[in-house]
Amino acid sequence: MSEAGNRSFVFMRKKRTRKKHKGYFLMIVPNKKGKINSVNIPYLVFVSFFVVMAINVYYLARYPFRISEIWKLEYHIFELRQVIAKQDKELRRLDPCLKSTQAMASKLNATNQFFADMELEYDRLRNKRTGEKTLAYREVYLPGYRLSSADQDHSKLEVLNSNLNYLEEELKFTSSALDGLLSKYQTYDRQLDFIPTIWPLARERRISSGYGYRRHPVHKRVMLHQGIDIPARTGTPVRATAEGQVTIAGTRGGYGLLVEINHGNGYRTRYGHNSRLAVRVGQRVKKGQIIAYVGNTGTSTGPHVHYEVRLNNVPVDPTPFLN
Repeated sequence: MSEAGNRSFVFMRKKRTRKKHKGYFLMIVPNKKGKINSVNIPYLVFVSFFVVMAINVYYLARYPFRISEIWKLEYHIFELRQVIAKQDKELRRLDPCLKSTQAMASKLNATNQFFADMELEYDRLRNKRTGEKTLAYREVYLPGYRLSSADQDHSKLEVLNSNLNYLEEELKFTSSALDGLLSKYQTYDRQLDFIPTIWPLARERRISSGYGYRRHPVHKRVMLHQGIDIPARTGTPVRATAEGQVTIAGTRGGYGLLVEINHGNGYRTRYGHNSRLAVRVGQRVKKGQIIAYVGNTGTSTGPHVHYEVRLNNVPVDPTPFLN
C-alpha cells in the first residue's frame, strides 16, 4: 500500500474512533439555588434512544388502525359463528330426514305391491291368463345407512341427496304406472256400463225360478226357461242392469208388459211381467235407471220380474252376470 493510502486509512480510523467516543452531556438545572448535575450520554446510547422512540412512535401511530382491523375481524368472526350455528341447526335435521326417506321407500314398496295386485285383478276381470300366479312388483331399495354420531354432516347430506334423487325417479315411475292402471280401470269401468252386471231389483235377491229347463207352472210341460224369476211386490221399481237403448216397451205375449234394452256388443236384456213402464222405444237409459215396475202381466202366477240376458240374441244364464 502507498504512503498516501496509509495516511488516508489512518485518518478515517481516527475519525470513526472520535465519532464513536463522541457523546452528549445532559445538564439538570434546579429551579432554585443548588448544584447543577450533568450526565454524560454516549453517542450510541443517544442514537439508540431516538431509534427506539421512532419505532414506538411508528407503532403508536399504527395502533388505532390495528384496533379497527381487530374489531372488524372480531365482528366477522361473530357473523361466521352465527352462520355456523345456523348450519349446525340445519344439519341436525339430516338424521330425521334420512329416516323419512327410508319410510318413504317403504310406502313406495307398498304402493308398487298394490299396483302389482291391481294389475293381476285387472287381468282376472278381463279373463286374461297370466304366466305366473303373482306379479313381481318393482322394489324400491335405498342403501342401508346406520346413523352414527361419528359420521360427518357433509357425508349425511350426500346420502340424503342421493336418496332424494333416487326416490324422485321412483316416484315418477310409480306415478306413471298408477296413472296408466287408473286409465285402464276407467276404460273398463266405462265398458262395464254397457255390460249387465247388477240386479234388476235394488234389494230383492231371491230367485224363485232359475235359468234352464223346467216344468212350466201354467202350461204344465217341460220348457226352457230363458231367464230367471225374482219375486217382489207389485210396484217395486225395476232398473236397467246396463246402459243402452230401449228396443221394446210394450205388451209382448206371455211376457206381458216387456222392456228390452240393446247394450251393444251383442248384449240385450229383457224385463217381463211389469205392471207399468217408465220408458219408451228409442230412449237411452243409464245403468241403474228405473225403467218399469214389478207386476203380474202376461203368463204369470204372481208378481215378479222375469229377467233375461241375451248374447247375440241367444238367451244365456244371467246368474254369472249377477255375481
